[in-house]
Amino acid sequence: MINYNKRNINILSFFVSLIIFFIIISFLKILSLKQNNQIYENINNEENITNNLNQNDITLDNITTWKIYIEKLNLNAQIKAGTEHEIINQYVGHYTTSNLIYGNIALKAYNTGEHKNYFANLKELEIGDEIIYILNDKEYKYQVIENIIIDNEEKYASKEYKTKNNKDSLVLITYVKDMNNMRRCVVSELKGEQ
Repeated sequence: MINYNKRNINILSFFVSLIIFFIIISFLKILSLKQNNQIYENINNEENITNNLNQNDITLDNITTWKIYIEKLNLNAQIKAGTEHEIINQYVGHYTTSNLIYGNIALKAYNTGEHKNYFANLKELEIGDEIIYILNDKEYKYQVIENIIIDNEEKYASKEYKTKNNKDSLVLITYVKDMNNMRRCVVSELKGEQ
């Protein structure tokens, strides 16, 4: 039988108050985390909206200058939409499944044969080398992070492709001599603020 004297009632009320206090603190922490997550989501949504606005501002119809420049390879070439033979025979082709600006931009060119061989020396690019992508007189500087052989160019040529660092990327793709189903793929990431 519990003795309900003043001392026991004080101890009991202290523990009840302590429990209520911890419940309130826990509730406030949960509320604060939800608000922080909402703020983070709003920031991400604003960044996505900004990137989408930038993406939507550029269309194939309003491109005035579209080039790629790689000093190490002495490469200075015009880019044209599409990766069909007729296009990459004369230009560096742009995968229409990728972005024009920000996100993932994917380009393709020949490296051997009778045509323009813009990516002939792509295998010489090393981690840290710079690639400059020029769109409507604005330069975007990228830094090489990978130079690999792949068997699935569609993965690297899509808008959804993400680098391991989850940064805006520029992917260069070409053929591999004597390996019909394989492709050389140079992945680069956007450097700093542009």
